[in-house]
Amino acid sequence: MAGGIFRQDNPYNTVMNRIGDIAMLSVAWFVCCLPVVTIGVSTAAACEVAREMQEDRDNGIFKGFWRAIKRRFGTGMLLTLFLGVLIALGAFDLWWISRSMAGDMASVLYGVTLAVFIIVAMLFAFLLPLSGRSKLSAGEQIKQSAKLATMKPFIALVVAAIYALPIVLLATLPSAVMWVPLVWCIFGGGASAWAQMWLIRRAFDLQPQD
Repeated sequence: MAGGIFRQDNPYNTVMNRIGDIAMLSVAWFVCCLPVVTIGVSTAAACEVAREMQEDRDNGIFKGFWRAIKRRFGTGMLLTLFLGVLIALGAFDLWWISRSMAGDMASVLYGVTLAVFIIVAMLFAFLLPLSGRSKLSAGEQIKQSAKLATMKPFIALVVAAIYALPIVLLATLPSAVMWVPLVWCIFGGGASAWAQMWLIRRAFDLQPQD
């Protein structure tokens, strides 16, 4: 029994190794997000490495992450720009309604705008997670994500919610600015990518060669 504890393939070591891998992935993701304009590329790379981890095909977290960053950097930047524009437009609309309108009409319009924003987020929830291994152009990937979201709307909603979680925490909890960046740097970034790919792989039965 004592010998089993020190076996590399025992459940405890497997879990701890996976936690360590996710932590390293989080650090890599966070560092590559620091330029801001590379957030999308970094997120796509994190999802690709998380997918390799789940397929037991990873050969070093940092090495795999850097390889994923370089593989589709140009397309990733285009997708980041596309998503950035959508987020900026949605945020501006919500800000403008809250600042320039009041009463029941403002509440209704705010709710409608928020609902549209959530639907758009669902349509493009699969854009970054599936871009790392894709050979499609940016435009084709946008169409693919929207199509997949209509096939699995609940999965799309959960994936979008995982993306939004740190933003919601920062926007609603005054103290979140003190701990959310640290948590996402140490573990949250990698865990989010891992959870998203776990959901997507099972929803669409993705195989290693896909």
